[in-house]
Amino acid sequence: MEIREGHNKFYVNDAAGSPVAEIVYVPTGDNLIVIEHTGVDASLKGQGVGKLLVAKVVEKMRRERRKIIPLCPFAKHEFDKTRDYDDVRA
Repeated sequence: MEIREGHNKFYVNDAAGSPVAEIVYVPTGDNLIVIEHTGVDASLKGQGVGKLLVAKVVEKMRRERRKIIPLCPFAKHEFDKTRDYDDVRA
């Protein structure tokens, strides 16, 4: 499984090239983003794909020295239970 980066998102495609998982974020100024949506197809449920997508956003925002508002319920849950993300949480 390859996680790819698109415009303000990370995503996973199936073998046919159709998206089956994504996390979408929106920049809100120079130093802040909002995670708006995380979606994972039922075929990938239980494989930790959503967690990997959140981790990719966190990794990118750390490099860019941005903070994150996890508005999406899934991302918020991941931030609430992962203390390692406190440094990038707005």
